[in-house]
Amino acid sequence: MRLIDFKLSTADLVQQLPLYWETKGQLSPVTDLRLSNQQLLLVTTAQGTPMTLDQLNARTRQVSGATPLLIAATPPVPLFGYRLSDQRLLLG
Repeated sequence: MRLIDFKLSTADLVQQLPLYWETKGQLSPVTDLRLSNQQLLLVTTAQGTPMTLDQLNARTRQVSGATPLLIAATPPVPLFGYRLSDQRLLLG
């Protein structure tokens, strides 16, 4: 998913929604962003305070909309979509 697609599809959502990466039934909070090789990597941790949708939007204002979104892992995992659950935005 490209950054512009994510921003457009989440524009009408509550901006205070916390961001989580969902994989294999486990939730990990997205706590940081990193720009690497013209890709935006969403950094997750086992614990920590998740960033909100508003924080992600503020931190990516100067990033090109064509930039792909990936989860920081080895190797990085492309972000394909998200869903809302219990007042959280679950990325997958």
